[in-house]
Amino acid sequence: MAAEAEGPTIRFRNYKPKSEDLQSLAVEPPPAAPPVEEQIEVEAAQAIHADATAEPLLNLAPKKVNWDLKRDVEPQMKRLRAMTDSAIIHLIRKRVAAEEANEGAADAEAGGPDLAAAVKAHERIDADGNASDEGE
Repeated sequence: MAAEAEGPTIRFRNYKPKSEDLQSLAVEPPPAAPPVEEQIEVEAAQAIHADATAEPLLNLAPKKVNWDLKRDVEPQMKRLRAMTDSAIIHLIRKRVAAEEANEGAADAEAGGPDLAAAVKAHERIDADGNASDEGE
């Protein structure tokens, strides 16, 4: 009988014995862990309280979600910007040429230069006069 006492002992972890003699061998179940959702809520609440100035959704999401898209499109955008700039310059040149043609036609019809052209001519004369005064 001494050999039986030294052998393995019976422990009831998943079974609740009905016999009073065997109930002393039953092991108390460990306390149930809270569900994962509750643990996450507790951790999230602690994180929010730790950094009260930031919004919780901003902490979870990356700050720039489209950085890879911008990287891939940048060479095409450079080319497009250059083409846009050249088109704008072309349109400005066309408008200036059209205005100059209209001014020439208006001068011929009015019988004299317009006010802006007269002011420019007067400024050139003043500039020439000042340059000759400095040369003396």
